[in-house]
Amino acid sequence: MNKNSIQEGWKWLQLQDKSDWQLPDGPTMQLVFSLGDNPDIKVYDLGCGLGRHTVFFAEQGYQVYASDISLAAVQETKSWLKKAGLSATVNHGQMTQLDQPENLFDLVISFNVIYHALRRDIVKTISEVHRILKPGGIFYGTLLTKDKGTHFREKENQIIDEQTLIIRGGVEDGIPHFFSHMEDVFDFFSNFEIESLVYCEVYDSPLDLKNVLSQRGWGHFRFLVRKPK
Repeated sequence: MNKNSIQEGWKWLQLQDKSDWQLPDGPTMQLVFSLGDNPDIKVYDLGCGLGRHTVFFAEQGYQVYASDISLAAVQETKSWLKKAGLSATVNHGQMTQLDQPENLFDLVISFNVIYHALRRDIVKTISEVHRILKPGGIFYGTLLTKDKGTHFREKENQIIDEQTLIIRGGVEDGIPHFFSHMEDVFDFFSNFEIESLVYCEVYDSPLDLKNVLSQRGWGHFRFLVRKPK
């Protein structure tokens, strides 16, 4: 195993029910109010998965580009766009090396993506996003937080360090998960202006009062940062 870089994609073909991954995230959809209806707006969906946000932003009339490390995800996204009669440029590739020119995009979204890496690859990915954003452009996405820790105690997962584990089994087999402290967030985005930082928890089923009160949810940071003009 290369401990300096581990980049793996979801095993989308193993997923039995894809319905949850075909619905755009609500706060991500709200970004259109910041962008307006300018057809010259360029959006990059980094780690597009099955294409839910690629399709959504293409429906708004924007110029949309997307990529994913999973070839199956790229194929699914292209198929969805074709069926919907929409156009977007979708490529297969790693998030640490984006095949795009500097200062091109108004918005980069990366929902539940960039924390699937070791720390050094997260830093490199954020640097790439900074490179391809226009001055004043927005980067919106999520990071896992180091709150819950439950999965660090599960025997089937592989612990890399105190903030990183690798999932073993299922659609995320072999994929790193990095859990950020608040200090990490400000370090990651030191070259950006942080405009919004929201902490939220996602609870595991069953969603009854006893279960929810007995655990901490999956902690996430939702960040919205801007490249300085």
